[in-house]
Amino acid sequence: VTLVGIISADTALALPDFRAAERTFALIAQVAGRAGRGERDGRVVIQSRLPQHPAILKAAEQDYEAFATKELEERKQFGYAPYARLLRVVVRGPKEPAVMERATRLRDIAVSQATTAATVLGPATPSIARVQGQYRQHLLVKAPTPREIAVIVRALRAAPRPRGRVEEILDIDPVGVV
Repeated sequence: VTLVGIISADTALALPDFRAAERTFALIAQVAGRAGRGERDGRVVIQSRLPQHPAILKAAEQDYEAFATKELEERKQFGYAPYARLLRVVVRGPKEPAVMERATRLRDIAVSQATTAATVLGPATPSIARVQGQYRQHLLVKAPTPREIAVIVRALRAAPRPRGRVEEILDIDPVGVV
């Protein structure tokens, strides 16, 4: 491959996910790495509305070390992996008021079990608010240790089940939070 074009390279940066920059960097670096592997030199063209974003700049420069250093500093500052453990709770069901009520109840339980070092965010509407007729809300719990997450998970699982078809999914250390 002598020419690689990456269109809208920054699209994933708009996702509300703490791993968005990491995914963008990895995708650009991987695709760009395909150019020029043969006898002829390769060329990579990146189209972006955010050409100065560190994920785009460092991927274009193939500078993993600089990108990782900056990314880890930000994750430490804001309490994301690998400096904290995460729990994502997704509540879904066919009736929006019931989903909101359950998400609020689960938030209250999580807050009651959380130590001062833990943070409970939400409930909030995910970027895709409704999937296959199911309304969705989610919570994110950030805690410094697995034990603190486990305490909250046990309390959430022990909570009385609501009537109706509202369900929740507990995802410990989720790969994504969208």
